[in-house]
Amino acid sequence: MLSLLLLPFLALSAPAICQETPPAPPTPKVLMIGIDGVRPDALLAANTPNLDSLALGGALKLDGRTTAITSSGPAWSSILTGARVVLHGVTDNSFEGKQTQTWPTWLEQLETARPESFTAAISQWGPIHKQLTLGHVDLSVAAESGAAVTAEAVRVLRDTELDVTAMFLHYDDVDHAGHASGYGPEFEEYILALEQVDAEIGAVLQALRSRASFQTEDWLFLVGTDHGGIGTTHGADVPECRTVFLLAGGTGGKGLRWRASAETVDFAPLALQHFGFKSTTLPVPRAADWWVNRQRSMNKKAAVGGARVAFVGDSITQGWEGQGANVWKEFYAPLHALNLGIGGDRTQHVLWRLRNGNLKNQAPEVVVVMIGTNNSATDTSAEIAHGVQSIVAELLTQLPETQVLLLATFPRGTNPQDKLRKVNAASNAQLAIWTRSQARAHYLDINAAMLKADGDLSKEIMPDLLHPNAEGYQIWADAMAPKLSDLLQMSEK
Repeated sequence: MLSLLLLPFLALSAPAICQETPPAPPTPKVLMIGIDGVRPDALLAANTPNLDSLALGGALKLDGRTTAITSSGPAWSSILTGARVVLHGVTDNSFEGKQTQTWPTWLEQLETARPESFTAAISQWGPIHKQLTLGHVDLSVAAESGAAVTAEAVRVLRDTELDVTAMFLHYDDVDHAGHASGYGPEFEEYILALEQVDAEIGAVLQALRSRASFQTEDWLFLVGTDHGGIGTTHGADVPECRTVFLLAGGTGGKGLRWRASAETVDFAPLALQHFGFKSTTLPVPRAADWWVNRQRSMNKKAAVGGARVAFVGDSITQGWEGQGANVWKEFYAPLHALNLGIGGDRTQHVLWRLRNGNLKNQAPEVVVVMIGTNNSATDTSAEIAHGVQSIVAELLTQLPETQVLLLATFPRGTNPQDKLRKVNAASNAQLAIWTRSQARAHYLDINAAMLKADGDLSKEIMPDLLHPNAEGYQIWADAMAPKLSDLLQMSEK
């Protein structure tokens, strides 16, 4: 009888006794490799088994784009920071005007957020070491040759006391060959240099994969170049110089796809997102079906072209289709205006949309931007300002003839002491200063028109103290009209 009574107890207890602790998730790691001066057509012609193996398990894009100024300084700054040239400020190889203290490299961002990480940068082109990584990562080395880059990388990877989290390697010999013999698949010296760098990369990968901890690591391999070339030079905004390859592979590259209009600024966000980073400047979509459907609908409208004005933002902008519909019909329908607003969007969502079809076939004379209030509950004023700047920079880069009208984020809450209103106000102040240095970006604060004399916000204008009603949209249109008219006239000259 005792044995029978124990059976139910044993049956219930067995799972707890036999339960095993689930294995820890693999540790994210990133190896980014830069090969200076590679044309994609030459990459196809060369024998590169190591790059081929990375591409086989990941994603290779042969029609990516680099910076319009196809020089190493601007290009590598964009690759490593993920920021547009108008943000990081590097316009040539002198690095004068650089703003990398404000727009740091992805390696520095990782090091700052997670100081326990071990970050390394080994660069054959000295200015990367001197201008971008020295003093900002745990190990920054200027190597004299491609072989020296490999030797130092192998040493670090094999050092059992150094648990490498992220590493950047830069090889310069292909660019040297391009300057010496010519850029393109028809130049033997150029192809041989590319094949030699592939062999160097193979040695690095072998050392990495031989690490005792490799099986518990989730490596993302990112490989790209800063520019191509034509003849024996580069620097111009021409296809031979600007078309580049982008490669992502390794254990962290599975399922990865490059966006249709992928650019070198996509590298840094991929690296940071592999580590789980989220921020106001890292482009990310939203997963809800309604959001995906609206995004696709806006892309279809954009593809038609012809808008003189486009509005970019969140639910406040989307509201032109609701409470503001009559005002829109009067003021903006005659301009064939395009509404690119989605309720709930933050800066990172808008940035993703702009890079994934919202501007396809569009060249509006003016883009009106109203964004940031949805970030105010989770992000600092400085972080919001950076997100908005990234959006404006995206517009200035994609639309080189367009004027951008950046509106101060609208007031919210009952009075000036409202916590989220204060966050927005501080962000607005930073943006007002920043736009003064941008030739085609214009800051406009019409918030006073929506407030009482004491700064309180009336529910007669914003019933929920956040979204304008019909009267609020009329106030918006009237207050913005003079500046919008000036910008439209400017574009006609």
